[in-house]
Amino acid sequence: MKRLIALAAAAVLVLVACGDDDAGTTTTTLPEGALIAEFQTPDGNFKVLLTGAAAEQARTAFANGTQPGIPNGKILRGDGGVNTGHDWHLEEVEFADMTIEVCDGTAAYIDTVGYDEWVANAGDRYCPWGAQLVGIEE
Repeated sequence: MKRLIALAAAAVLVLVACGDDDAGTTTTTLPEGALIAEFQTPDGNFKVLLTGAAAEQARTAFANGTQPGIPNGKILRGDGGVNTGHDWHLEEVEFADMTIEVCDGTAAYIDTVGYDEWVANAGDRYCPWGAQLVGIEE
């Protein structure tokens, strides 16, 4: 019985020691130089993990109060760990001055028709013309 009590006490100590002082907050470790960019479309926001030149363009534009261009990325299933609240995310994002109309749309439109319908009709790219960079997370 004493051994069981000692084991229970040790388990409680381990749980307390492993506790998180910042309970309820999440911390995402980003690759070096990367950032999470938040874009606003007329009917909803979405987030994208940017790396390389795209991250630098977004960082510079946000600091200057300008826009980096039209985000143009490969749309994939799932939130990608950053686009929470959506069942899709973008990778390989570049910024463009112009894109074809078929990949234009709003975040809520993709949510409404769903990932599969979007890809069947528009292909594997998403390039929302009206998206505005509204935030970055380093």
